[in-house]
This record gives sequence, C-alpha cells and structure tokens, in this order.
Amino acid sequence: MILRRCLSIMLSASLALASLCACAQRGQAAAPTWSPRLELGSLAALPARLERPFQEPVDLVKGDAHVTAGNCAALLAARAQGASPAGDRDLAIARDEGAKCIALAQLSRARAPAAESLAGFDLRTATAAQLPAMLATPFGKRDDRAARAAEDRGQTLKDYKPEVAVQFASGMLVLKGDTWECRVEVLARGDFDGSGRDEMLLAAHDQATEGRFESTRLLLVARRAGGGALVTLERLQ
Repeated sequence: MILRRCLSIMLSASLALASLCACAQRGQAAAPTWSPRLELGSLAALPARLERPFQEPVDLVKGDAHVTAGNCAALLAARAQGASPAGDRDLAIARDEGAKCIALAQLSRARAPAAESLAGFDLRTATAAQLPAMLATPFGKRDDRAARAAEDRGQTLKDYKPEVAVQFASGMLVLKGDTWECRVEVLARGDFDGSGRDEMLLAAHDQATEGRFESTRLLLVARRAGGGALVTLERLQ
C-alpha cells in the first residue's frame, strides 16, 4: 500500500512538472500551481491543509519553554517565535515538513503573474548554466554567503562550481558535488512577492556523500532579466 502510494505521488509529480514545463515553453502566464507533494487539492483548501495533523508531531524549544507542533500552522507559529527543534528526530521532520509548510503559506498570498518570465525553462533538461549558484550551498552559512556573492556578480552554478554534475532522475534534478548531493524539485510556481513576474519555490534536499548530514532548503527563484539563468530572490528555509 505504501509503495503504491509513493509510486502514485511520483507519477503525479512527473505529470504536474510536465504540465508546468509545457506552460513555460508556450510562454503562458498561469495561475499559481503546485506539486502533488504539497497534498493540496485547491487554494480554497489551504486553511484546512495548514491545520492537518503531521504523521509525527515536532517538539521545539525556546529557552526553557517546550512546544509541540502537530501541524503546519503550529510549526510556522513556533518558528516565528524563535523556537527550534528539540532533537535530531525533530530537526529531520521540521526540515522536510517545514519546506512544505512554508510553500503552502506562500501559496496563500500568491497570484497569477502579470508576465511570463520562465518561458523555455524546463527542470527536466536544465543545465548548470541555467541554475542559481545558491543550489551549491549545502553545508552552512559560509557556503551560503559565498554563493550569494557569486550570484551578485552574475555567476550561475556553472560559473561558481563548474565541477558539479547535473542530471534529471526520478522526478528531481540531481546535483552532485565532491562530497555532497542535492536533489531539487519545484514545489510551487506563481507570483509570490507581488512583483508581477513568474517565480518558483525550489526545494533542495541536501545530503553528504561522506557522513550523515541531511537537510532541506527552500529557495524562491526567478529568471534574470533578458531570459537568462535563474537567480535566488530569497532563501526561505
């Protein structure tokens, strides 16, 4: 049953991605769209989805205070108050669920873009020259700052980390560095910041190939002016 459900989600995600890419290639500005991974039936169902219980609650702490977050609404509220996961188990759940929760919250204020800016971009065939340097920052704030500076200089992932291999597999774009791997997927697409342009929420699932490090980041990205590479607007997680 679990395997059947996973295969169903993977197939739905592939079909949804194909639909998004087709719209981009045709240059059509569309209403906000999202991945089946968010398990959201419609925008009208967002309030109920944010209140839907997690399979496992997340324990968080802030100083001496302990908070248990059982759904997206509670997790986002606790994070806004500065609470952090209480242990490794909670951290793992909070990162994966947190990325989805933030994407859902972003969808609650998203709108259809006034102009299509992602025409021709296809995650299934994306190259390092089309991707933002920020995707190569799995190990902390120092890497993050260096990649942000690279993007400010107009560099792409290929410019910043030319050794990174890129391929599409199992519904995600896989980036492989010397000691890390990052699996990238589109969680949602629309105008999230009121700029009128088309943007994407990219979930970047990081894993060390040596050791046990795992993390999930969420990036808000758009295309550079003139139809260039993607650029990071904000790291949301």
